[in-house]
This record gives sequence, C-alpha cells and structure tokens, in this order.
Amino acid sequence: MALESVHPKYTAALPDWETMRDVYKGERHVKEQTTKYLKPTKGMLLDGFGKAATADGVNIGQETYDAYLLRAVLPDYVREAVEALLGLLHSQPAVIEVPEGMEDMLENLTAQGEDAQMLLKRINEEQLLTGRLGLLLDLPTDPDPANPTPYVALYVAESIRNWDDGSDKEGRDALSMVVLDESGYRRTNFEWHLLAKYRTLLLHREGMPNDYKGPLDYYMGVFEQDGGGAPTFVEADLDTPKLRGRVLEEVPFVFVNTKDIVADPDVPPLLGLANRVLAIYRAEADYRQNLFLQGQDTLVVIGDLKTASRDPNELAASADTGEAVRVGTGAMIHLEAGGDAKMVGVSATGLSEQRTSLENDRRWAEGRSGTLSAEGDDSAASGEALRTRVGTRTASLNQVALTGAAALEWMLKCAARWMGKDDSKIKVTPNLEFADFQMSGENLTKLMAGKQAGAPLSAKSLHRLMAQGGITELTYEEEVDEIKGEAALAPPAGTTAGGDPDDAPPAPDATGAAGA
Repeated sequence: MALESVHPKYTAALPDWETMRDVYKGERHVKEQTTKYLKPTKGMLLDGFGKAATADGVNIGQETYDAYLLRAVLPDYVREAVEALLGLLHSQPAVIEVPEGMEDMLENLTAQGEDAQMLLKRINEEQLLTGRLGLLLDLPTDPDPANPTPYVALYVAESIRNWDDGSDKEGRDALSMVVLDESGYRRTNFEWHLLAKYRTLLLHREGMPNDYKGPLDYYMGVFEQDGGGAPTFVEADLDTPKLRGRVLEEVPFVFVNTKDIVADPDVPPLLGLANRVLAIYRAEADYRQNLFLQGQDTLVVIGDLKTASRDPNELAASADTGEAVRVGTGAMIHLEAGGDAKMVGVSATGLSEQRTSLENDRRWAEGRSGTLSAEGDDSAASGEALRTRVGTRTASLNQVALTGAAALEWMLKCAARWMGKDDSKIKVTPNLEFADFQMSGENLTKLMAGKQAGAPLSAKSLHRLMAQGGITELTYEEEVDEIKGEAALAPPAGTTAGGDPDDAPPAPDATGAAGA
C-alpha cells in the first residue's frame, strides 16, 4: 500500500481548503504567499520581477512589487464570519444524553481533556471553515486498567488523505479504509525534527478470501519515518484495538461535512466570501497603488539644463555632470533660454470607479460575514423581527448544527457499543436558537391570552419560550416546585395577612360561625 496516495476527491477539494485556511489566518499569512494571491503587473515584469538582481543588487521590478504588496489590505471578513456564526451556534449549550457510566467521558472526551461542548464547538468551526473534518474513536496508549475509556480525536480536512467507503460496490456502503496524516514536528531534547506519521484504519479479516461476506474486524496501524517522505506500510504491524476484550466490527471513524456525514467532501460554506475577500485584496492593492502614483509625478524638462550649482539649495543636472535632478520644496532647476519644465502624473480618471467597486464588494462581504446590522436601527426592532432577520441570513446554520450533532452522536454511540453500554440512550440535540431574543411583558401577555382562548400551547412550551426570552432561568420542574412552595405559604383567602383584601370572607354556617 502506497501511504502517500490520496483520494481523487481529496485532490479536487484541496485548493478550496487551502484558500479558506489562508484567508482565515489573515493578512500576514496571505502576503507570505506573495504571487499566489497577488500577481505582479506587466510593468513589474518588464522591470525585472522574477529575474536576478543587477550587478549592484538592484531589481526595480522586485522592489516595486514589494511596495505594491505592502500597501495591499486584506479584510478579516472570513474570521469575523466564523466567530460570529460560532457565537450564534453556541449561544446555548447542546443537550447531550448518555447512559449511566458514560457521564465522566463527556467531561474528558478528547486527548486534550476537552468536554463534549468544547469538542462540538471545534467541530462546528471546521464545518464553517472548510466544510469538512473527521472524528476517530481511539484508545489511549496507556489506558486506565481499572476503567479504560476511549476518546475522540478530531482530524481536519487536509489530514484525511485517502479513504474507501465501499460506494463502488453493490449493496450498503461500509467504510473499509482511511489514511490519516499526523505528520509534524516532534521534539527530541531541545531540537525539533520533522516526522512523517500516517495512521491507517482498515476493516478486514486476516486470511479470508476477497468474496468473504461475514463480519469483519477493525485493524489499525501507525507508520512513521523521520525527515519527511512517506513511511512504508507493513501489514504485520497492524493491530486490533480491544476494550475489555471487545473488538469493533466497524471503522470507528465518521466524516463530518456541512450537510451530511458521508465520505464525499462538501464545498466550504464560506468559500464565496473568501473569494470575495481575495478580490477586495487585489482591488485594494491596485487602488492604493494608483493613490500612491498620484503623488509621484514625473518631471519633464524641455530644453537644456545649465551646469549644476554648487549651492545645495540650487541643485540641477546636466548631461555633463550627471548629477541627479532634485524636485520639491527648496529645489531649483536652471534652464537654458527657451527651456521649459513641467510635472506629468498619472490620471485620476477611474479612481472613483475603483472606490465605488471596493465599497460595493465590502458591503456584500459584510452582509455575508454575519453582520446583523441592516437598514435602520436594530435596537428599535422587536425580538421577533430580529429573529426573522437572523433566520434569513443564517439558514444554513441549521444544517451545520444538526450535522455536527449527528456526527458527535454517532461517535458516542460507537463508544457505547465498544464499552458494552446501551447506545439507544444516546442523543445529541444542538442549539437551533440563533438570536438573542428578549421576551417583553407584552409578548407574554399575548401568549397567555392566546392560551386561554384555546391555542394549543402547553405549559411546558410556554415555559420554554419564557426561558428563551430571558424571563426565567429555572427549568420547568423547578418552576412547578417553586409555585407549589408559594401556594403552601400563602394565607387563606379572605384574610388581610398578605391575602387579597378584595376576596369576600367565607360565608357563616348554620351556627353563625365562619366556615372553615
């Protein structure tokens, strides 16, 4: 097996992932890519860009490009979009239900010690950024012998190099092969060195023929090589991970896209925004280059110059002396009789169109980046109007949230089966309320009136709306207990000890005494 091989769909999707990752990292990282995102102009190429410097170490084309690159501006709309949408997705925590004995696992779900809520946030971040990631259920190298517990490892899109989901075969697809790239720098004492490391996940049974239809076991192997390159796959080095003697009959790996958990990659949901940001970056470079050139007029001399003056404030130049001509405040040019001098600059025609185009691109990008501001003042908008506005701008968040939750639920169910727990009791319900909605007293009054008028609104549903609207922080059961407690402490009707003074006193009985 050639571990360096990649899936054809990986090759097709990689440029989009690289674009998203570069733009998300910001201006400095994009500028480090130089000509990948900002090409030199024709003039820079004619001036020697890309060629060796002259004998005196000068390359005018390179110097001009460096200044051109320095003046360019890359807005952070992609980062702002991801952070804004993550804030909406996690404005309230997801509800995660697991069977007894798995509660502790939720508090320490990854190798880094992250809990389930933090892992779900990282899942959503990668979904928004590249639209692709993977989750692997694995065992620690040295598990606790008294309570061995698996953990979940997250792999970004670029690390999932190869896979076989069985889609080329008839019948139900079954993931049978995944190759994960874990290469990176490792430390030995105080020195860091590059280590090529590939983790291979396979589903097969040793010695069985290719047409075998029975259950298959999960095998895993890690192959390393110092100094980069691709390590060699050795089938004998594969191992069968076991948890309390149990083996898995499935590869404990799930793909996570924006809309599904199948092997085929999705298009990054913010790719259009990233491409527009790069368009702004290039347009900004051109616009600022033109602004710079507006102040760099060229001196044109008609006729001959006199010999240069010895006075430093009266510098001139001539073909005889070869001295440079100085222009600007305090400089003086001596011309022969009949001569003339004038400044010629770049025309400002087109600058206003460039500026308008940039403003339009920025306005579009701001809308796509999750900015909630629109025409008018949001502070005066009703809660329901704001919810509607947010809903129209973040419709795809529903599928991101549901898909991320489905992948985490799949992982937890796989862990439950491996641990011998009941996986039917596992459920992950993501937050789907994406607006900070505050319920007013008027809203509550209308809801109560509607309920009394016969609207099919249960007390639990009403309480849920009140909790979302910020009226209460208690659960429904806690509210019911509080109400019962208040009723037990309330004085009898008809008294003035805190009761309603308008309540009529109890009617006397036949003996004239007040009724009980």
